[in-house]
Amino acid sequence: MRLLVDIGNTRTKYTVEQQGKLSVIQTERNEDINQKWLENITVSVKVIIVASVSEEHLVDVFLTYAKKHSIEFFNVKSESKRFGVTSSYKTPTTLGVDRWLTLLAANFIYKNESILIVDAGTATTIDLLDQSGKHLGGWILPGIDILFNSLLLNTSQIMATKKHHVDISFGKSTSDGVNNACWAATLGFINQSITQAKKQVSLDKIILTGGNAEKLSILLSAKHHIVHELVFIGMQRF
Repeated sequence: MRLLVDIGNTRTKYTVEQQGKLSVIQTERNEDINQKWLENITVSVKVIIVASVSEEHLVDVFLTYAKKHSIEFFNVKSESKRFGVTSSYKTPTTLGVDRWLTLLAANFIYKNESILIVDAGTATTIDLLDQSGKHLGGWILPGIDILFNSLLLNTSQIMATKKHHVDISFGKSTSDGVNNACWAATLGFINQSITQAKKQVSLDKIILTGGNAEKLSILLSAKHHIVHELVFIGMQRF
């Protein structure tokens, strides 16, 4: 059994892999991760694989535990090349490891195809992968919640309440105007990325992933596929 761990900025997601199958994805607050917590989730675990976009001290918690219990440990980092996928970054380690893992996953699922990956979470990221496995770059936009919160934090006259339904119609209240604009801006961002991608490759697949994938899928007219937990699929390759 292998424990796969995705450490985010505030929460950590994890799953146990057994015979190639993943258990139900679980989450835990970063501040609650400690040695005692690990004892409860690592029964029969032989390998721990960690990817982190957060503080290194959280990785050290897993590393220390693994050493203490003679568990094999691997900390995934973004690289220049792995499994036939080549990074476009001059300094590969500066590409977010979550984005790197989605590239590895997409390349594994859709071999020899050009793929546009839209990861709609805390940030909405775009990454383009060509048929040979070469990363052609990408974009990063604040996610829906950050777009909403940043407007309210930086203005004194706008009063709005966060809504979670998807709508891009013109708002007839300030709340609707702000909420709907966040979805519209993100949709426009994705549509423009599709146009840009088609200038560079013969685009085979568009993949949506991340917490807002299902909602954005309702809005997106271009043919696409929703693939959940691309990060963990990428981690499975190690």
